[in-house]
Amino acid sequence: MSNLKRSIRSWILLAATVSPNLVGAQNSADNGAFVLDLVPTILDLQAGSDQLNAQIKDLSANASAIIKKNGNISVRDSEQGKVLYIASDVLFNFDSAQLSTKAEANLKDIATIINEIPEGVVKVIGHTDAKGTDQYNLKLSKSRAQSVAEFLVKQGVDRSRLSPEGRGEKDPIAKNEMNGKDNPGGRQKNRRVEFILPD
Repeated sequence: MSNLKRSIRSWILLAATVSPNLVGAQNSADNGAFVLDLVPTILDLQAGSDQLNAQIKDLSANASAIIKKNGNISVRDSEQGKVLYIASDVLFNFDSAQLSTKAEANLKDIATIINEIPEGVVKVIGHTDAKGTDQYNLKLSKSRAQSVAEFLVKQGVDRSRLSPEGRGEKDPIAKNEMNGKDNPGGRQKNRRVEFILPD
């Protein structure tokens, strides 16, 4: 074994020791380049679970169980109260306000959670990324919020308890651009529908 390969092997063993995310390394070409295989570790998953537990602690036991099982419903705290949100990519096809086939199960879970709350108005807010004009994004976000609200009504949510609105690209939760360049991951997070629960 050459000194170079021995050094690389030693580095991989060291990296595996100090970085639990490293689960494998493979020589992918004749030039000696290595591909490292990174996956979430138990510690990573535990941290995510702890964060989720903290966010849902004020919800009912059933609502908390639904959110954990669903996997597509995220939770955050805001000045307006507890916010549930689902990525628009889960609810809609590209550039559309018509609910996708994947939307039904996710929104049924949202309806169950809302119906467990005895009173108060839930704001249903559509958001977009920054692609397109402000006017177009505002219109799309309003249409999406309205589509979601109509589905929730069909699931037994009282229409008077829903307040749909669109905010377009005005309230991002991630950066649409990084260092002047497009940030697809950030834009994906910004495309969402939020449900602001009453206090």
